[in-house]
Amino acid sequence: MESDKPTIEEQITAVLIDIEQKGFSAIQPFSIGDVEERMMRFAQSNGVTLACEQLYMSAKQLQHCMRASKGAKGLVVSAEELVRFPKSRFKMDLYYDGECFIYTDEVSKFIIHPNYKMKVNREQVKLVNFITATRVKDPMEFTLPKYKTVK
Repeated sequence: MESDKPTIEEQITAVLIDIEQKGFSAIQPFSIGDVEERMMRFAQSNGVTLACEQLYMSAKQLQHCMRASKGAKGLVVSAEELVRFPKSRFKMDLYYDGECFIYTDEVSKFIIHPNYKMKVNREQVKLVNFITATRVKDPMEFTLPKYKTVK
């Protein structure tokens, strides 16, 4: 029996369409899959609190990464990249900057907060949450000392 539940890709697409058409989306934050093993191991061995075992995305954060000020600077990540992210992240390099985890393919970077406080169904909760995505201006950025490679 087929489930009527939309796929993660369909959920992200629905939010992006809402934002494009209405300027916002009322879709509640949703899980895009498990926090991956390398992030969990790094967090454990470096004293980083992961709020949960799922990685979440929200309409607010997707709207944030599509905002006009980013567009004006040519920093907006394409809708296709955002839709692919839940699966493509496993092939990306992963870094920790002391506050957030950063997935990158050297073209774009996706920022993940390990313990983000937000409202879901009117309740304050802490989640591992996608914060924003942006174009990488300088691939050498990740050689800076503040970035620790997550293997």
